[in-house]
Amino acid sequence: MDGVPIAPTWFVLPLAAIAMILQAGYLLALRELPRGRMPPSRRRIRVAIGWLSLFAIPISAYGFGIATTRDPGTFAMVWMVIIALIAMILMLAVLDTINTMRLHRNENDRLHKDFRTALRSDIDGHQRKKRGSK
Repeated sequence: MDGVPIAPTWFVLPLAAIAMILQAGYLLALRELPRGRMPPSRRRIRVAIGWLSLFAIPISAYGFGIATTRDPGTFAMVWMVIIALIAMILMLAVLDTINTMRLHRNENDRLHKDFRTALRSDIDGHQRKKRGSK
């Protein structure tokens, strides 16, 4: 197995090219999204994840389809970089989840406040109406 990549190069490189095209398309779609459609904090996190993924794809392709154990230093360095990039992507995904929960909580609080305000004004209007008919 010495000197042989983990996966066949003919399989890994075209797959990585397709993944990079799709990831670049995702980043372009995020950029073209109208400003009001996504909260800015969510957009920033997802753009960062997109760029990290765009860097991770070719390095992962190199690690799977080109790097061999014939040069153990390079092989180990490539895989440490891949693991670090994946860890950063996962941390940003957790941050995106926490941010989504925060945005949901804020929206819920706003909706509850609007509901209480509407209910109070409806009750006040109903009470004025009752006083006016007496």
